Amino acid sequence: MLELFFELPLTPRLAGTRELYYRENDFVVSNGALESVRGEAKISFDTFFGAVSLEKLRRYTTICRLLYRFEVNGSFNILLCTEDGTAASGYLEQTGEIGICLSDIPGNSKLLYPVLQAKKTGGRISRIQVFAEGEGFRPVNCALIFCTFLREKSVVKNVDYLYDTLGSQCRIIVSDNGGTLKEDSFREGVTLVGGENVGGSGGFGRGMDAACKIKDITHLLLMDDDVEIDSSAVQRALNFVKFLRPEERDLSLAGSMLYLDKPTRQFAAGGYFSQDGIQRDYGHFLDLSNPADLLKNQDIFEINYGGWWCMLMPAEYAKKGERPMPFFLKYDDVEYALRCRQRILTMNGVGVWHEKFESKYNSAAEYYNIRNYLYLCSLYVKGFTGQKARYIARQRLLRKLFCQQYQMAEAVLWGYQDYKKGMNYLKKTDPAKRNMEVITLNYTLTSYEEIVEKWGIQPAKGRFYPPPAGKRGYLRALMPKRIVLTDEFYDHPVQYLTARYAVHCDHDKNQGYVTKGRFGRFLWILTEFYKS
Repeated sequence: MLELFFELPLTPRLAGTRELYYRENDFVVSNGALESVRGEAKISFDTFFGAVSLEKLRRYTTICRLLYRFEVNGSFNILLCTEDGTAASGYLEQTGEIGICLSDIPGNSKLLYPVLQAKKTGGRISRIQVFAEGEGFRPVNCALIFCTFLREKSVVKNVDYLYDTLGSQCRIIVSDNGGTLKEDSFREGVTLVGGENVGGSGGFGRGMDAACKIKDITHLLLMDDDVEIDSSAVQRALNFVKFLRPEERDLSLAGSMLYLDKPTRQFAAGGYFSQDGIQRDYGHFLDLSNPADLLKNQDIFEINYGGWWCMLMPAEYAKKGERPMPFFLKYDDVEYALRCRQRILTMNGVGVWHEKFESKYNSAAEYYNIRNYLYLCSLYVKGFTGQKARYIARQRLLRKLFCQQYQMAEAVLWGYQDYKKGMNYLKKTDPAKRNMEVITLNYTLTSYEEIVEKWGIQPAKGRFYPPPAGKRGYLRALMPKRIVLTDEFYDHPVQYLTARYAVHCDHDKNQGYVTKGRFGRFLWILTEFYKS
């Protein structure tokens, strides 16, 4: 029985992402179709969104045959290729199909993709669909859960887009932490649940509660509100799990995160949290428009967690009562995956674009990072002691102190103090109230124009005081200076030595904040830490 696997998107979702969809010579997009502008024009789909992960189909699913359906107008030579060569071929002048059995493809091939060559100018490709055939096909009923807080435009846009493109494939649930959305903000059939601001962990937990009330739900798809997504990624993920072998049906599928500002670059495709507390992200900064990096990204990694910017998981976890730990933000997805012992897979073609985390970096993030990381280690790191927790917190605290970031240092102090109060404190504390207290430690960013006006110094990327390199670098760092310019995300404590003031710059936003070296504040925070 043939079932639709996915449809190859012919129009890039974002600018600058064409080579995540196809590689072409002399094709243009015209009214949603691809049109050749000369004879012998060639287009290849050996891309993130165009290629099929053969290795993972063979290992985890019952799929034995794939059928490609092409809607074309004009003369085309069509090849089905792997990275090792041509696996099947055909010739079409109108809508037609080319099928291939996976057993006929060499066993070491990892990716399968179509290549089309137009024989004449004006050949049009209107649609390419991939159908799969396999035993044990099962229906999948998915609840797609968005967690949102004061991003009304982003979440409404994403819900409308996925509602239009996926139709009945997903039931959409919006968990609103901000209380700013109404039922009529969305189409009929979208479920809105709300309450106080309980962060990402509580918001997704609220969405899980709503999903468990829906009859016959088999899977949950957790997604951030501010991502950019191509619906073909969701379509491919849902149809992949329909064909899972019976012994593989507990698999979760983690979507890759790609950078919004560098949209062919990948932040991570899943990660691994080891028993010694070390985190490893896979596929970090691979350029997925590069065929060699695309093949690397196809590898089967040892993954034990995935980001909730896009995570498809069996609903059984929620139905058994598993809910995210009340971490508010940070490490809730890691802890949940470890507690539930999720088996997690990643796959080319399944991913979203997301703003880089540096853009959301502030003192509150420091608080949640240190507090929740220590809780995570206490639960899942062998031999984790109070002494080790103190060492980790002290190293982070000292770095912030030496970088004149006293408010961030105080956030680290609070996070460590709250960790020491124990898990019962975490479960009993009011997350919304604690968050309101924590965000008072955030710095207020000012524009570069205001910095120039007040300080008479122009922040510019080329003027950032560089980290020390060799003896000369350290000697330069030791020279007295009134003010230094530093990159907020890529600085070094030595840069701040002997500086009275520092401008911490976020060059992507053209904003920053100014700090002043205060030995009294330094000493007070350090003393409070050792008293803890």
